[in-house]
Amino acid sequence: MIKINRTGKPSVLQKKETIWVEKIKNASSADERHKAISKYRHPEIKAFLSEMFNGKCAFCESYIENVDYGDIEHFKPKAKFPYEAVIWENLLLSCKKCNGAGQKGDEWPLESEGGLLINPCEEDPNDFFSFEFDAETLVSIVKPKNKRGETSERIYGLNKQTLIKDRNQKVRIFVFLASYYNIDPRARTFLDEFIETSGEYSAFAKMIKEKYVDNASENNQQR
Repeated sequence: MIKINRTGKPSVLQKKETIWVEKIKNASSADERHKAISKYRHPEIKAFLSEMFNGKCAFCESYIENVDYGDIEHFKPKAKFPYEAVIWENLLLSCKKCNGAGQKGDEWPLESEGGLLINPCEEDPNDFFSFEFDAETLVSIVKPKNKRGETSERIYGLNKQTLIKDRNQKVRIFVFLASYYNIDPRARTFLDEFIETSGEYSAFAKMIKEKYVDNASENNQQR
C-alpha cells in the first residue's frame, strides 16, 4: 500500500457529479436511487482510476488487470453514504478480494471499533505500516504501527494468505536484485523500476532496497 496522488476529475464528473448527487438525493424510489447511484460505473471513471493507480489495487498493490477487470471501490461505502457514491474523492480502484465480502466491502469502523480506515489518496500508508521481510522464513508482512494501522490491515486483508504467497515470490526477486544492485547495472535498473509507483508491491521493493542496499552502504562507510 502506497501513497497515491489523486488526479483531477474525469470530464464526465466535472460535468455531471453535482447533477448525479442531486438525483440520488431526490430519488422517489429505491429503483430510482439505485439507478442514480450506479452512474459511478461510467467507463471514463474506471479508466481514470486505472491510470491513477497504475492498474494496481489501492490496498494490496497487486496488478488487477492481468486477471480481472477490478472494482471501483467506494472508500466510504455507498450503502452507508449513498450521496458520496459518485464523488470523485471517494472512489478508488480495488481487486475483488480486497473489496469483497469478508474484507473491505461495506466496512466503516467507528473510532471505538479501531478508528478510521486509511485512504491512500489522503494519507501516507508509511505512517501506519512498516513493510517487513524475514530472510529466514522468506515471508513478507505488512506490520501495523498503530491502532488505525491494525484496523486497516485487518479489514483490507493486507496479510491474507493468498496475498502473502503471491507477494513472497515477488519480494524474493527484489532481494535477489538488491544483492547485485551495486554490481550489475541491470539489477539496479530492474529494482528501481519495481520501486516506481507503477511497480507491483512497490512498498516492499522500496523496503528491500533500503534494507539490503542503502543500509548496507551506510554500514560499510562507518567501518
